[in-house]
Amino acid sequence: MKKVAFGRSTAFLTLLLVLLFCLAVVLMAGPAQALPLLWLDPTAPVSNVGNVVDVDITLSDVTNVYSAEMYLTYDPAVVKVIGDQLTPGACPAADFVVTNTADNTTGDIAYAVSQISPTPACNGGVVATITFECIAEGVSNVTFGSTIVADPDGLPIVHDTQDGTVECQQVTVDIRGQVGLQSWPDPSGVAVSLFDSNGLVDGPFIVGPDGKFLLQANNEFEIYSVLAEYPRYLSAEATVITVEPGFVVNLGLVTLRAGDINGDGVINILDLTAVAGNFNKTSPQIWVWGP
Repeated sequence: MKKVAFGRSTAFLTLLLVLLFCLAVVLMAGPAQALPLLWLDPTAPVSNVGNVVDVDITLSDVTNVYSAEMYLTYDPAVVKVIGDQLTPGACPAADFVVTNTADNTTGDIAYAVSQISPTPACNGGVVATITFECIAEGVSNVTFGSTIVADPDGLPIVHDTQDGTVECQQVTVDIRGQVGLQSWPDPSGVAVSLFDSNGLVDGPFIVGPDGKFLLQANNEFEIYSVLAEYPRYLSAEATVITVEPGFVVNLGLVTLRAGDINGDGVINILDLTAVAGNFNKTSPQIWVWGP
């Protein structure tokens, strides 16, 4: 009887058959299912210093949700949470909010919520909304710590998490111009200030002999007013609408009108009387003092 020796070709054929069998099993099983995801929407919003931005904590690709618990961190040097709390969402419904706190000193968020019967289980959506205010230029990581998502039986739903960021930018829009004084060659001392609806933004800038000034706005698409003032002159005001960071507004030259002697913002007979009563007098006058 002949003996048959298994050579390399036979071993290779056996290995190939095993690999084909494994591939067939994988194809029959279908593609791997993604886990439910707890994530931040949007993942990387950008806002200006002084402005607010909403970030939704969202559950996706999930069904039969009844409760959730989560802890997050953020950078309190860059952003703060408005109201020190989150706004509850719809999944889970806020039938019973166990905890809802945001510590703007440490940068810690704690949120836990559960539905109560007969509220039906939900199938994903916004868990809660964080309203951040940008307080300084920079980027704050918003990071999930421990998280729990559970079904109506109190069984945990395995899920992934996806962290996010909030970028805070300092917008600067240059506002330039020049002021002069009617019948006077040197405008030194004129005060120019920039205001928005909340009050003073920049200034007062005290101009020199050339009358030129530079102010900076800190928001785009905002309405500002520029005010130039000097004693016994009428003030001048301009409205500026900023467009985008780096935008330059040149207001050109404005000459303040002379004659507001009493400083009431209008030149009228009262100012004329004050001048007429001192017509042809010179300075300095003799200062009479004592008993």
